[in-house]
Amino acid sequence: MSDVYLVTGGSGYLAGFVLLNLLEQGAKIKTTLLFPEEEAQLRESLYSSSDNLTKEIVDANLKVYQADVTSDDHWTEIFQDVNYVLHLASPFPLVPPKDPNDLIIPAREGTLRIIRFASKTNTVKHMVATSSFVAIGFGHEKPVFTEEDWTDTEKVDAYPLSKTLAERAAWEYIKSTPVKFGYTTINPVLMIGPSLKKQVTNSTSLNIIKSMFDGTNKDGVRPETVHLVDIRDAAKLHIKALTNKKASGQRILVASGPTITWVDVANVLRTTLPEKYHINLPTRETGPSEVRKILSIEKAKRIFNWTPIPFEESLAEAAKGIIQEGKV
Repeated sequence: MSDVYLVTGGSGYLAGFVLLNLLEQGAKIKTTLLFPEEEAQLRESLYSSSDNLTKEIVDANLKVYQADVTSDDHWTEIFQDVNYVLHLASPFPLVPPKDPNDLIIPAREGTLRIIRFASKTNTVKHMVATSSFVAIGFGHEKPVFTEEDWTDTEKVDAYPLSKTLAERAAWEYIKSTPVKFGYTTINPVLMIGPSLKKQVTNSTSLNIIKSMFDGTNKDGVRPETVHLVDIRDAAKLHIKALTNKKASGQRILVASGPTITWVDVANVLRTTLPEKYHINLPTRETGPSEVRKILSIEKAKRIFNWTPIPFEESLAEAAKGIIQEGKV
């Protein structure tokens, strides 16, 4: 592969698997980190997680830059010779911030900044940005949610608001300003699955799964609809969207398929976790069950000819990684 790929937010959970996939395909990659001290661990996590990669291969094919999506600094240099952009950098906190702008500004302005710098090049062919199901199915109810739906920004808190405003702003820019490249958003649900080796991930999604068996929810779980997608599927679909013509100009919802509850999650974990963790697994909801959100992933299946990894396998891998990292 002679093309050059830019992956923003290289230390993120999704970014790790995107980088791993690209490196295994022989790609030349640029990635960005907010904190340069994370570089050594990122590199080690990549070559230690693959039978096909060595330290020498990773070092030769991965260039790491310090950059912040809220600043113009360094992006002109970073974008030199870049052909494909995967914009993954966006905050996903476990607890909503006191000031919603702490999420809204980096999500919206960061996405627009990356689009603008891509527009200044003559080399970028396609950009894929990570949005979320929270930009589709929150603040309103429907029989089935599809990519045609948008979250009601008047009825949600900071995180869904930030993702919705960021994605809307991006599409408005793409449609109003002529750009030379294709653009796609991938809208995943909660991404879970394995962790890269030797990477102590601060993934919010894995911390949510951890809370199911560390005692946090032993007295009951929120009566919510849950949708999961495997991190490995999400990474592969981001990469495939870069060169799939059917994906250009599309927002694409990805999930493993079934609509479940947190009690369902606990029941799956009960079949996979060592017995000593069973005592903390919740068995009930803390209130009346909500109307289950049903969503359609037919577009993703059609465009990518995709069969999702079953959520039971994803949960088992997530729990295994959390335990191996010594987080419980």
